[in-house]
Amino acid sequence: MADDVPRTIRENRVMVIYRGQTPEQCLEFSAGLHAAGIRLFEVTLNGPDPFTAITALHDAYGGALPIGAGTVLTADDVARAADAGARIIVSPNVDEAVIARTKALGLVSVPGAFTPTEIVRAVDLGADVVKVFPIRPVGADYIRQLRGPLPDVPMMATGGVDADLAGACMQAGCTAVGVGIQLFGERALAGDPEALAAGARRMLDAAAPG
Repeated sequence: MADDVPRTIRENRVMVIYRGQTPEQCLEFSAGLHAAGIRLFEVTLNGPDPFTAITALHDAYGGALPIGAGTVLTADDVARAADAGARIIVSPNVDEAVIARTKALGLVSVPGAFTPTEIVRAVDLGADVVKVFPIRPVGADYIRQLRGPLPDVPMMATGGVDADLAGACMQAGCTAVGVGIQLFGERALAGDPEALAAGARRMLDAAAPG
């Protein structure tokens, strides 16, 4: 099952990140985003009631979509996220215990790294995809520079990724991008379904192959 998730990430390319939204908001936004074509969702653990939100998303989509848990900092949180229904474990850092528990539970590991040394260590520890974070301060050319010596490492760029940066990162060689829901705009966050759908289409178009 876990082998299917990296492929799902490669095929769908855009992961929407919920940080600070309630479970109800996560469900509401996801319904609109899913209708617009988004298939990857992550709930960070430093938001309100994150495990409830993860379970709600898992239940709403019948387990067909791999739900991510983000800002996972401890091995215990990996286990709690797994129990809630998460299949992707995302962290801002490279933590050996977190990656080990993730792999032991048959989940997909997406640790955060920035330097080449951190990226290689993440891969050596078992990362399936490496989250290059934060990308906005350095821009997409940083991905291009990393891909030179590390061409085979699947990378997901996150941190202030709007549609323009998403497109540039994908062109630079990223496998996927992580996009905070706030970057879909104030109207979308206020619950405007047309604004949410428009934001989703912009992101998907920007991240489209070719």
